[in-house]
Amino acid sequence: MNGLARPVAALGALIGFFGLGLQYWLLYADMSAQGASILEITWRYFVWFTLLTNTFVTLVMARAALRPGELTGLNAPRTELMAVTSILFVGAVYNLLLASRWDPQGWQKVADVIVHDVMPIAFALFWLLRPHASLTWRDAAFAALWPLAYAVYGLTRGLFDHFYPYFFMDPTALSYDQIAFNLVGLVVAFLIGAMLLLGISRLLGSKR
Repeated sequence: MNGLARPVAALGALIGFFGLGLQYWLLYADMSAQGASILEITWRYFVWFTLLTNTFVTLVMARAALRPGELTGLNAPRTELMAVTSILFVGAVYNLLLASRWDPQGWQKVADVIVHDVMPIAFALFWLLRPHASLTWRDAAFAALWPLAYAVYGLTRGLFDHFYPYFFMDPTALSYDQIAFNLVGLVVAFLIGAMLLLGISRLLGSKR
């Protein structure tokens, strides 16, 4: 394993925990002022694909920093492929589709940049330093399970609290046929992204 992977993982994990903590504090300040409880705030916090994915990749890097020789569980190559595809997807979708819909300021801007820009770059660098030789094309399909699982999770919890964080999966604004079409498109894009990363992994492996 590349000797730089561990310090990059450690730094990335620290940035990730800071960004996640800052985002929680900002959400707490906003929702508690409106009378929301800790439980309600935490429930809302974990509705966002962005924050769930940032939590995922931060834990992957934290474990890699603490146990750099482990290549199982969170640090299995296929899990790290899922993680890198997910966080790059977060950055791409946000900057292409969602960033124009709001203009964060102050600390919210800091949190926004960390979870949508800094963490995708940090984790991509970490991933490039990690071993990928055992990956196969089937692992790209495994990586695509993350957005599919989130779609089921997000739509199911929305049935209870009627809150849908993303316009392209909001049944109060779109038909379920349109939502299904949108989600199929996103999963296909995710699968293509995972396959591209797998191709990069093989190219790097052949050069090494």
